[in-house]
Amino acid sequence: MKRYTQRRPQPLPRLAFTLVELLVVIAIIGIMVGLLLPAVQSAREAARRMQCSNNLKQIGLAIHNYHDTFRQIPANQGFSHTHDGSEPWVSGPSWLTVILPQLEQGAAFDQMVFEGTDFADNTTVPNRNWEVMSKLVVPTYSCPSSALEEQRYQKASAATVALGAPEEYPIQIPDYVAGVGYYNPPGQNTFSWDRYYADRATWSWGWLQDDGFLSIINNKFKKRRFASVLDGLSNTLAVGEHGSFLYHFDGTQEDSRPGRGPGGAWAARPSYYEWGAYYGMTANVTVPRYPNNSLFSGNWTQNMEHTLHNGFRSQHVGGVQFVMGDGSVRFITDSIDFDNVFTALNGRADHYVFEQEL
Repeated sequence: MKRYTQRRPQPLPRLAFTLVELLVVIAIIGIMVGLLLPAVQSAREAARRMQCSNNLKQIGLAIHNYHDTFRQIPANQGFSHTHDGSEPWVSGPSWLTVILPQLEQGAAFDQMVFEGTDFADNTTVPNRNWEVMSKLVVPTYSCPSSALEEQRYQKASAATVALGAPEEYPIQIPDYVAGVGYYNPPGQNTFSWDRYYADRATWSWGWLQDDGFLSIINNKFKKRRFASVLDGLSNTLAVGEHGSFLYHFDGTQEDSRPGRGPGGAWAARPSYYEWGAYYGMTANVTVPRYPNNSLFSGNWTQNMEHTLHNGFRSQHVGGVQFVMGDGSVRFITDSIDFDNVFTALNGRADHYVFEQEL
């Protein structure tokens, strides 16, 4: 005779997590994200910094290729003759413009007009290049870490509007600036007039040109070759970053890039060799008077849109990247001895000897 036993009902399998389990999982994921996020951000910044370094390397190669082709270092193009006041203070092309073919931007360069035009579109002379300039964006001129605007909106002059231009058009602002000299001589912290009186550099609105790697071709200074860099190409700064805000002591910030004015990356401004309020204006170059990434000193020469002592600034923590005259790229820390070492690096023929490693 078979005996039957009653089986206990089996509990149904759970199809979902309990609320407590979900909260635990979410908490674990949050902790993991918190631990990984700094590493991810660090990796992204490392990639951006590498891209910035590559940009400077490409600019350095372009400068060397330009020199090989034309037997001179690229320069801002200013007035090459005496200005008697009877003509407008028009802007020629900047050094960033003349190396476009060496950066595989020959198609844009070939469309440009260099006579009867004002690259800054700031006078009664029209900017005959407004259309190509408004469409031209060169990635090599922008640091991927920079939080600054990549373009400005240029107000077209009446003469340019008459050519069919809109009232405003976009112009690229570069995050890189060329060095054209130093303010105080290396090893000193006081200004010297000797260079001005010796006709080796010009004083205008508080800055000196023509002691650095790149030059300004105007009524006084002519083309320069690598042979004029007597301190050695590897010891002379050519181009550095300016892709970060200028900060004030109260925490406010402003864009002080030397290429943010009329014409943006493509304009040199008047660049004339003579004392005067407007004569010495030039853009996309700098003569550093203050350390890299320093706070605003209160001196108006540090934040003008045309180049005075805007200096070098970077979003990369701890320093600024540069391409040297020989084409090598170096990261120079903010703690470098400014008076004795960094100033000497901005001079091409100061014969100053320093021992500090970069």
